[in-house]
Amino acid sequence: MFKKIYTPVDNSDISDKVVQEAIDLAKANGSQLRIAHVVNLKKINFEIEMVGVAELKDTLIGIANKLIDHIKVILKSKGMENAEVVLLENYGADLASLIADDAKEWGADLFVLGSHHLGSFSHFITGGVAEDIAHDTEIPILIITKHKQDL
Repeated sequence: MFKKIYTPVDNSDISDKVVQEAIDLAKANGSQLRIAHVVNLKKINFEIEMVGVAELKDTLIGIANKLIDHIKVILKSKGMENAEVVLLENYGADLASLIADDAKEWGADLFVLGSHHLGSFSHFITGGVAEDIAHDTEIPILIITKHKQDL
């Protein structure tokens, strides 16, 4: 069915659930799995020498690498060491487009995405990366939500 499953994650509390669902689906289908995290560096201006810019970038990448390491531990515990885990650096591209382009280039045939399910007002204010990805791709999407009983 689905041979290449692409799962973007962030540092939110739903990411572990999304990873687990992606692992289960990949195992059930014998699929390849790619888990991606985007470190957003667009606020850092590297054209001007400023004190602390390099340190800020190192800190942000360090936080991202902690998440990557955490994901690798989960994958190893589930027997999925062969899954790809990638860190994408974003210097100003649209987040959803960056993820959709990476998935397309990798040849993904399914997204497994998390939705924070913030409600309509919060969604209106902050937007939704999952919804934006849906607008940027033709790849089918499985949405994993955090239900109230999971709180």
